[in-house]
Amino acid sequence: MELDAWCELGGSAVPEKSVSSPRNHSLTTSRRQYALLLAAFASGVTSSRRSAAQPVDLVIRVELSEDRDQTGTLILQDGSGRRLGGPYPAFGRSDNATAKAHKNPARNPIQPYGDTPTGTYEIPRVVATGDETNYRSRSYGPNGALVLRPTAGQALTAAGNGRIGLMIHGGAPGSGGRLRATHGCVRLSDQDMARLTAAIAAAGQNARFSRCELVRLAASIGPPGDPVSGEDTGDPPPGIQELLNPGPIILP
Repeated sequence: MELDAWCELGGSAVPEKSVSSPRNHSLTTSRRQYALLLAAFASGVTSSRRSAAQPVDLVIRVELSEDRDQTGTLILQDGSGRRLGGPYPAFGRSDNATAKAHKNPARNPIQPYGDTPTGTYEIPRVVATGDETNYRSRSYGPNGALVLRPTAGQALTAAGNGRIGLMIHGGAPGSGGRLRATHGCVRLSDQDMARLTAAIAAAGQNARFSRCELVRLAASIGPPGDPVSGEDTGDPPPGIQELLNPGPIILP
């Protein structure tokens, strides 16, 4: 068979027979157009699959007031800074009495039982919380917790003093429905923790945590929280050592 044209489709050559009649010429042209259309479609599908497989970087940004009696905010962003969730009121203050009992009356963030340290953290995993887990609902809420591993700033200095890991979690409200103090973690309301985990889930199966940035601002941000932690115990949180290596993201 004589061949005078080849159409490429996915790396395979499609031969076309040499013809001279107008009808056959039209047929040949149609075949070429069809092959080109298929090639374009295949390319588009491949491009779409590659695009769908691209990971989505997630960044948690927590802004806390210099006056830690005031609540701050937490925002979920993608890698380009586009907001995916929040702002949610967040509290990063420790309990006065507990801090004093552990020889940190000034609530120094780089010492155990101080306020939440600023700096940068990795988020190696999200863990389940609630009364059927190691993290009961009153202290951690029922909607999961983000594990924070210090990597820079005050956070890394504090890690050298024993604060090897913290969490972002919920928990029962304090006096007047306010966010309660913690022993160093960041607390959201249970409702906002549910909204945060829903926003993480909505980012898709290819979502991955890039980092958590915790910064201190000179300006007041939100209303006062409750300075009493209540029945919460532990700094760092119980079992944190086992959670610092990358693991599953368990969403409620």
